[in-house]
Amino acid sequence: MLFTTLLFLVGCKPKQIITEKVVTKIDSTAVISLKNELHAKEIQVENLKTDFKRLSDGNTRLMSEASSHTINYDTAAPVNPHTGKYPIASETITQSKSFLEKTIKEFEIQEQEYNNEIYKLTRENQNLEYSLETLKEENHSLKEKITPTTGFNFKLFFAGMIFGIVLILISIAFKNKILSLKKPSNL
Repeated sequence: MLFTTLLFLVGCKPKQIITEKVVTKIDSTAVISLKNELHAKEIQVENLKTDFKRLSDGNTRLMSEASSHTINYDTAAPVNPHTGKYPIASETITQSKSFLEKTIKEFEIQEQEYNNEIYKLTRENQNLEYSLETLKEENHSLKEKITPTTGFNFKLFFAGMIFGIVLILISIAFKNKILSLKKPSNL
């Protein structure tokens, strides 16, 4: 009898119910890693800006040094009739235009390289910020999609229990009825 009841419970089971459970783990290590990388790139950009400013200040100092020269005349000697000036006793000319121009060109090349590096790092920073925002939005949307579900359907379980009890009661009543019919009556 018990075997029959179990057979009915298991045999009349509805098709398997598929439940979906979404488990989401928020990977905050990727967010922290991107923030650290972004911070490192910002520091690198600031260092390049500082180097650029220092080099441009040095460039203007070189230009002002290159334009100075000194001429000392010998005023004790007679005036030169061809030039109308005293003869030159000593002359110090620190005119190094070629060196200055070469230095300026080097600084301009360095400036261009620094500007390119700053542009590249700025783009990397923007890409990292975009990736960070994308991860934040993805984590936020995954948090919203989580639906708590249980894998066990209590309604079906209780309906099966009630059906099984009713079936057992019916089978007992039926068995009693059959037994009462088989017994000879003592009249």
